[in-house]
Amino acid sequence: MIKSLKLTVSAIAVVAAFGVPASAADYFAGKTLTVQVPSGSGGTYHVYCQLVQRNIANYIPGNPKTLIQNRPGAGGAKSASYMANVAPKDGSVIAMIAPGVITTPLVRKVKFDARKFTWLGAPAARAAGVFFWHTSGIKTLKDIQTKNTTIASSGFASSGSIFPRLVNATLGAKMKIILGYKGGGAMNLSVEKEETMGRNNFLSGFTGVRPTWLPSKKIIPIIMYGPKSDSKYVKGVPHLGDLVKPGTIEAKMVRVLSTNLQVGQAFYLPEGAPKRVTKIMRTAFAKMMADPVFKQRVLKRRVEHSPVSVEQINSLIKAGFDAATPEVVKAIKLRLYTKKRS
Repeated sequence: MIKSLKLTVSAIAVVAAFGVPASAADYFAGKTLTVQVPSGSGGTYHVYCQLVQRNIANYIPGNPKTLIQNRPGAGGAKSASYMANVAPKDGSVIAMIAPGVITTPLVRKVKFDARKFTWLGAPAARAAGVFFWHTSGIKTLKDIQTKNTTIASSGFASSGSIFPRLVNATLGAKMKIILGYKGGGAMNLSVEKEETMGRNNFLSGFTGVRPTWLPSKKIIPIIMYGPKSDSKYVKGVPHLGDLVKPGTIEAKMVRVLSTNLQVGQAFYLPEGAPKRVTKIMRTAFAKMMADPVFKQRVLKRRVEHSPVSVEQINSLIKAGFDAATPEVVKAIKLRLYTKKRS
């Protein structure tokens, strides 16, 4: 009887310590898991979140129900702030980071620190670049360096704003960033209707939701950045990393900000998630990434499958922040975050 009581007390202690019962299946059974999208619908951020939402429960003991929730705003910073300050820490809400938001705390006062999030992994780290509509008259890198152009973007902290500004700052381009679009779908429509001349996007951002645009040359890649791609659609297109001189302040700026793209479409729990919940979710996410069935489902949606592990994500973020010396941060603030935002 005494031994039985001790076991009961021990079980209660486990619950108190981790916030979950000893059985993972008991914990998640009958619950609902929300997958938060850091943008509106119509783009590949939504596609990746939808893929995770429709598959992750298959790998979680207890097979919880899942739903998807869009939380656009500030280029993804609104979603990150919600996850850091409001979202429950019990494993019931996970989110995808909007590439660009990770390094924002270096240069602006925000209510989150990406280094403190509990990372689960990323389905892909993707090649990105600036693309212009075929009627814009922009065909080459020299064109954006010599002509005034307009770029559709969501928020100031988004990768769709940061990287065009980085190209302006390091290569002397003249792109004006038009903010306020709620997601990739709205930006694509803006470019198609010629409200703006082009946009930053991931290569698979077009193959995933506008698959005819690149083959038909409706959209023209001008400069690429992030992980390099061997796609025929960007063959011969200059890469930002190759155009900045090694050791210069420009190269260091590119190094720090490229952390966002190297981490990729990473999913996370809020800081403070119980250790047991973290273990369950990381295990489930890793199993999903390694499953050939999930890979085929990703590729069927015409987006990339190039997983980034938790260890890699943490290492990349640490390296990026370590490279952000006061000199580099000052240069980024001065050249990318001044009041003149274009």
